[in-house]
Amino acid sequence: MNIDKYSVSLKELIDHDDKFYAHSEGNRVETINEHIELCIKYLKRIVSVKNIDGIITKIIQSNQNLQAGSSKELFIELFINTIVFHDIGKINPKFQIDKMHNNHLKDIASERNYQSRHSLLSAYIYIAYYNEKLKDLPKNIKFTMMIYMYLNAFVISRHHSQINDLKSNFINDMIDENEINLNLIQWFNENLLKLLKQQNEVSLIKKRPWQKMECFLAKQSINNQINVYLYVRLLHSLLVTCDYLATSEFKNRKEIAINNYQFDEIIEAYNNNDLIKKIRENDVAKIEGINRLRTEIFLESERNLLNNLDKNIFYLEAPTGSGKSNTALNLSLQLVNRCENLNKIIYVYPFNTLVEQNVENLAMSFKGTNVMDKVAVINSVTPIKVDEEMSILYSENEKYQQALLDRQFLTYPILLTTHVSLFDTMFGNNRESSFGFCQLANSVIVLDEIQNYRINIWNEIIIFLKQYAKILNLKIVIMSATLPNLEILALNDDKSIQLINNKDKYYQNKLFKNRVKLDYHLLNVNDVEEKLFNEICKQSKSQKRIMIEFICRKTADKFYQRLKNTEIDSQILFISGLDSVIERKRIIEKVKNLSSLILVATQVVEAGIDIDMDIGYKDISKLDSEEQFMGRINRSSKRVGYVYFFNLDNAMKIYNGDERVDPRFTLQNENCKNFLESKNFTGYYDKLLQIVKDSVNQDNDNNLQAFFKEQVGILSFINVAKKMSLILDTRDRISIYLATIIKDVDGHIYDGKKIWTRYEKLLKDNEMDYSKKIVELSKIKSEMNYFIYQIDRNCRFDYDKQIGDLYYIDGGEKYMKYGKLDMTIFDTENELFI
Repeated sequence: MNIDKYSVSLKELIDHDDKFYAHSEGNRVETINEHIELCIKYLKRIVSVKNIDGIITKIIQSNQNLQAGSSKELFIELFINTIVFHDIGKINPKFQIDKMHNNHLKDIASERNYQSRHSLLSAYIYIAYYNEKLKDLPKNIKFTMMIYMYLNAFVISRHHSQINDLKSNFINDMIDENEINLNLIQWFNENLLKLLKQQNEVSLIKKRPWQKMECFLAKQSINNQINVYLYVRLLHSLLVTCDYLATSEFKNRKEIAINNYQFDEIIEAYNNNDLIKKIRENDVAKIEGINRLRTEIFLESERNLLNNLDKNIFYLEAPTGSGKSNTALNLSLQLVNRCENLNKIIYVYPFNTLVEQNVENLAMSFKGTNVMDKVAVINSVTPIKVDEEMSILYSENEKYQQALLDRQFLTYPILLTTHVSLFDTMFGNNRESSFGFCQLANSVIVLDEIQNYRINIWNEIIIFLKQYAKILNLKIVIMSATLPNLEILALNDDKSIQLINNKDKYYQNKLFKNRVKLDYHLLNVNDVEEKLFNEICKQSKSQKRIMIEFICRKTADKFYQRLKNTEIDSQILFISGLDSVIERKRIIEKVKNLSSLILVATQVVEAGIDIDMDIGYKDISKLDSEEQFMGRINRSSKRVGYVYFFNLDNAMKIYNGDERVDPRFTLQNENCKNFLESKNFTGYYDKLLQIVKDSVNQDNDNNLQAFFKEQVGILSFINVAKKMSLILDTRDRISIYLATIIKDVDGHIYDGKKIWTRYEKLLKDNEMDYSKKIVELSKIKSEMNYFIYQIDRNCRFDYDKQIGDLYYIDGGEKYMKYGKLDMTIFDTENELFI
């Protein structure tokens, strides 16, 4: 893509262009034209590094009216000049006087109240400029180009704000602002002046063209609607990214690095790992036990991947404990090595615990190398990564600036993040959500435990993933031990690949299938809690490692307190989602080192907790949760493990709206017992997926066609973001900070009161460089998370300080019992589970 060839020169449109400023910093000013030149510089780099050319080509190929030579050229010109025109509205005298303190325009008075805004005016001028170019095109081509012209103008109008809704946030505003302020015309040259006068006279920006366009978009096929939705997200991402980087360069007087990372060093380090050498060099027949099965899964999935590199979606279904994480790492490196233009790997997990666990796995795989310097974690609890080696070439402020930009724009070659973070980048309507979207292009994305997504958007998820992969050149590996066949819900015939040909070969192997014996004698008894307690007391005498999982935190806490108050010859521990990272690591370390214990737990143990127990008791919920729990019992397959299921709390109340906790799909149904025992999750999910598929045709909020027609098709980004949100927690909660003293497993002491004082001091420091302040805040907030708990807003408590929505409580020890938060102090009816 020859960007210079298509770029319009603003010098040709504005007389005295040197008199209009885009930014100021102290006594320095930057003209609009200088800013645009910087934006175009960064656009060229991003287009080159992320191969945006290929994506634009695919968008053009998806629309017949864009494929003719002249149409294609004009489409690319419209696309590129969205960046060029985005700040031309800063010619607004009110902006120049109020924001830039530009004395050149102090004598100009606006006929209409434009205030100091510029984005909508920029969009208007963009439309005015290109309306003239479109008028002589063939009717069908003209209509298509008009749509993209308006979409691009919409992006321009939203480059400083949320990208919410095409109609309410742009169309209605443009109709209201139908005439440009002709008092500005003395600053335009004759060519643009003529176009703007025609625009005002003809007044093309009326309801009819918009209504026609809205109707056309709503009638498109779902895949074409996604293409348009994706196009607008991509362009918005490119615009806000280029604008941000260009502004940062001006303000900091330092060019921003946009690196094209090579994976050669990473791949070489992985292949030199002792484990990988053994897998590739040894005769599989000579490997014994569970390691033989892991090796076979590793090699079979690799073979099937390499034979199908032209496909986009790959499914890896293998038993718990079969080495899926290492297999996925190999698959992702194979893809970036063998597929053209792939230059990023993103590992995505449902919980932060899984993120932490897999960071440790990567560190082991790349031990003795510097590969981990290229790996970053993007979530709510991990500090922003700072490359200390940059201190050699950059000043301290520049080092922090680059670190902040890397975090905001997801520029690392290997990322580990959560499902929530990824979906925010894919579907979020905030400006910050857009920053990383263009970085998704040409990436390998590994989705772990996809069944944890909200079941009532599974249809939408696979439809979006397939089309995103097709246009953005994504390779997506979806993996789990209990993997639903989402192809049943897909709309198109694009073939996806099952990486394991005969999964029963592994699931039915005695090392996986017979690793744990199941027992249901507690499932349908009266007074189940009392019987469970008595049984645990008896089991404790066996000196085994016992785990009990409850699906309600209150119930778990109550049971834990009762055990603690009973004379039992075993250490009793409790782990839940309320625990900080430090507390969780401390508990896990104890579990690993004790030969006899009782661990009371919530659902947090189902994934991301590396423990191996002898006996398990679990309150029933979703069948895939039962399998995940079983994966924590006899994990090493060196003995026989036992799992006992009981039915205590109402799963339908906790997992509201999830079909999987309907008694038809739980262990209350004999068929589901058979599915679990035989590891026949395909049979289980086929029945469930048919219900999911049928539900989207009903006349309700889950109707698939209505969602794409009425939200995606007409570009209601705010409603798409709500629909595609993975967490719908309606509980009204607040955060409290309990100032206590905590010691981690390595003996490091964290003083909550001192950390809070540092936080207050940093917030008040108005002299510190902005980028450094944001990075330092991320570090402090990471430590503050050790002391923060969420409670229901209706709880009553005394607090000492408040910053924003965070309440500081000195002497937090009074709220603790047995080293845990004593939630009985805060009990409300809304406190269900964590």
